[in-house]
Amino acid sequence: MPAGDGDASEESGTGPYRVTLPDLGRFTVGAVTVTAAPAGLILGIRAELYAGRAEQRAATEERRSKEEREKAYANLVDFYRMGSEVIVVNGSSSVMAMRFTLPASKTRWDLDLLQPCKQIAVPNKALLDSMAVEQPAVRLTEGDLAQLRLEFMDPMSKVWIRNSGGALARTDAWAPSGRPNLVSSEAWNVSAQDAPQCDGS
Repeated sequence: MPAGDGDASEESGTGPYRVTLPDLGRFTVGAVTVTAAPAGLILGIRAELYAGRAEQRAATEERRSKEEREKAYANLVDFYRMGSEVIVVNGSSSVMAMRFTLPASKTRWDLDLLQPCKQIAVPNKALLDSMAVEQPAVRLTEGDLAQLRLEFMDPMSKVWIRNSGGALARTDAWAPSGRPNLVSSEAWNVSAQDAPQCDGS
């Protein structure tokens, strides 16, 4: 082979390529960059998802907190049947407008303003007699009282329903009868007892 052919090949760039340390460095940096890009993208997506979940949890907690604040007065009112009596408890230090309703027969009976921090026991028969006076066209028996529910308006003018099973729910506003003496003359209201607990406000 003629002298100088090897040198010519190397100069023309057609000979064997020699990998140098700078070449290895550039290759390593490129490989790391290519590998890191998807990893960074995945980490970014995870961070966004985590932030989104954190915001969702915060919004849920705020909604729950708001609901609890709205129920502050409603949770102080209780209603249940015990034997031949209906017990109503106003554990709040505020006067509450209340009424009993029987949705199936569209019957209602106003308790009007139940005294603060008091509970009353209304005999079934007395309640039925009063309902008969209020709505004489409706015939009711003690069996109908199984569907009895209590509606009441808190001091924030929010109206609630509590059934005898204890469930609490919001309902549409209604206008109290405006007869504050309706219950005060009844025996069970005159003999109202102190509520087991009161909010003390």
